[in-house]
Amino acid sequence: MEMYSKCVDFPSDFPIQPIHPDKVIKEGDCPICRGDGIVKVFENGVQHYASCICNKHNEQLGKAVEIVERIRKRQKEYQKQRECELHTNDEKEIKYMPIHPDKEIKEGDCTICGGMGVVRAVINGVEYFDNCICTKKEIAMNQLKLSGIAESIEKYTFDKFQTPEEWQQKLKQKALHFLQEKNKWFFVGGQVGCGKTHICTAILAEFLKKGISVRYVIWTNEIVRLKANKMDDENYQRMINPLLTTQVLYIDDFFKTEKDKRPSEADIRTAFEIINYRYVNSNLITIFSTEKTVDDIIDIDEAIGSRIHEKTKGYRNVILKDEGRNWRLREEK
Repeated sequence: MEMYSKCVDFPSDFPIQPIHPDKVIKEGDCPICRGDGIVKVFENGVQHYASCICNKHNEQLGKAVEIVERIRKRQKEYQKQRECELHTNDEKEIKYMPIHPDKEIKEGDCTICGGMGVVRAVINGVEYFDNCICTKKEIAMNQLKLSGIAESIEKYTFDKFQTPEEWQQKLKQKALHFLQEKNKWFFVGGQVGCGKTHICTAILAEFLKKGISVRYVIWTNEIVRLKANKMDDENYQRMINPLLTTQVLYIDDFFKTEKDKRPSEADIRTAFEIINYRYVNSNLITIFSTEKTVDDIIDIDEAIGSRIHEKTKGYRNVILKDEGRNWRLREEK
């Protein structure tokens, strides 16, 4: 019994707390919830209740602590990264200037930075430097080339998205409205071949034009890479960090599995780590395309699905399954 007490002596600011912290832990009780099956969860200063991990995944205490601590560590890293952001507290854009404002701009040079690739600003008497929008675009495009979607950026545009049917018109309209939103996520699920990847790629391209940090991943490929490096903490953190902190993350084929198979518990844990981090840091944008609905995702894991449900309010698009909506089949005829 004394050993259990040491294991569950959480600090007061720990994001998971038992409902009855003074309850005696009996033999066989879960050391996290003390046998209640429910815990208090504190996220961004807000308290709510959730099923204990012993009910949901039957994991050991060490795994729960590992996930929570990793999320907290990423949050701290992200806060440091945001110290030099382009917006003040009242969200008015800061005007960056060329490092050498008198430098002659040659033909082909960026008119913002004068070809230097870096710009400067003075905020409250402190000088800050940042990559120019031209550099950010180049970095983002190189990443997209590595992911294999760079060619699709030119192919899958809003102009090329066909809208002969009402459901296509609504999908395109929502996507265009989404570009004007803040702190929202975009979700499109359902029918195979209906243009889900097309419309999401068109959204991604618009963010890229603005020089916003974007990243594209195919879930089935990325989850294999992450799990393969799970035991190598340094490599794992290096690989997952861009997915956590990029301003815009597009996850294609989210939770795709073999027919009628459920994602593994390892897949779910990794997905939660990514989704929860981006949920807590509310200014980060996440885009999903998947054959599943949000309700399907909630059935797989309520914690993940409920976060997506909340953040995609107004921008949840489900294309009902109908072979007539599979435009790939139409193109083959």
